[in-house]
Amino acid sequence: MTQNTALQILVCTGHTGGHFFPAASFAEAFLAEHPEAEVHLLISRATSLAQAYVSRPRFHIHVIPCSAIPSFFSFKMVLFLLEYGVAFWKTLLLFWRLRPKLVMGFGSYGSVPGVLCGALFQVPILLHEQNAVAGRANRFLASFAHRMATSFPETRGISSPKVFWTGYPLRSSFWEAVHANPERKELRNSFTVLVVGGSQGAKRLNEAFLGFFRSLKSEERADFAVIHITGSRDFESVKAAYEQLGGKAQVFDFSHHMAELYREADLVISRAGAGTIFELAALGKAAVLVPYPHAYAHQRQNAAYLVEQQAAWMIEEKDLSGDILREAVITLYRDPKRKQIFETNIKRLANREAGHLLTENTWSLMCEKN
Repeated sequence: MTQNTALQILVCTGHTGGHFFPAASFAEAFLAEHPEAEVHLLISRATSLAQAYVSRPRFHIHVIPCSAIPSFFSFKMVLFLLEYGVAFWKTLLLFWRLRPKLVMGFGSYGSVPGVLCGALFQVPILLHEQNAVAGRANRFLASFAHRMATSFPETRGISSPKVFWTGYPLRSSFWEAVHANPERKELRNSFTVLVVGGSQGAKRLNEAFLGFFRSLKSEERADFAVIHITGSRDFESVKAAYEQLGGKAQVFDFSHHMAELYREADLVISRAGAGTIFELAALGKAAVLVPYPHAYAHQRQNAAYLVEQQAAWMIEEKDLSGDILREAVITLYRDPKRKQIFETNIKRLANREAGHLLTENTWSLMCEKN
């Protein structure tokens, strides 16, 4: 049983990287500034992401399973309600044991039981929204929260005096990698394109980019270099395709060194998850964004916001093809001024102090409410 001699903080989040990483980044920032504290991370599913944090001092992982709400009423809805009832009861017991002084919610259905228990125990609650449009969980929980922080300067779907901007908290290790070494640009004589579809890859993105690369004449292909992160499923086939086509290509199934790869790139082609967008912002990288079309279209809204700010080029997945990618890549290759506008504008979204601002606000909220 956890002893309550330390300051206990409960951070509630989903199990996917888009929710987990900013929650973990906040926890790192809070512990760095308040060594007397212990952070308890409550997630809905055990994953390899969480496993990396299990052994960290003053950082505790709690897994209480719960699923996303079904889209329509069926037998699955009955199972969902039963599961949520169990999750809520287990979360109540966790609260009774920890007696946290603050609840921090980072969205997703997995954060709902923890934030509701915080409201029941009258604990100060602060939410953080990662996307350009507030998610369903945070919109529902907003009425229970004392404050809500946002990643984007303008976040649609919620309007309240409680809302304020901090930016997106990136991991300290990412910022260190960004500034650790000067840009290597190993492929300095080529226009380098980094293609990344997320940790699991993106089959249509992989296929479309290969279609673009095949469409280039051999003399055109010589002007480009490619760094392609394929995901494990497509790694062998994509690697074989580049070997057949020739040209300068580095192919990975996954990389733990994204900051270094971003630095190598002149242009990035990627999905439009909040984490990816704010990593691009940290380095000021021009991007062609292909939003993942599902998950309540959060990524489309993120990409659309950047297009409005002249900070990125967007291609919707339904329109994605080698020819469409060719238009985007060749345009930005031949128009360095337009690319520079993207780089300047996306960099304005970055805020290295996001973790500190969240820590500062949680601390002031605790002092105010306790």
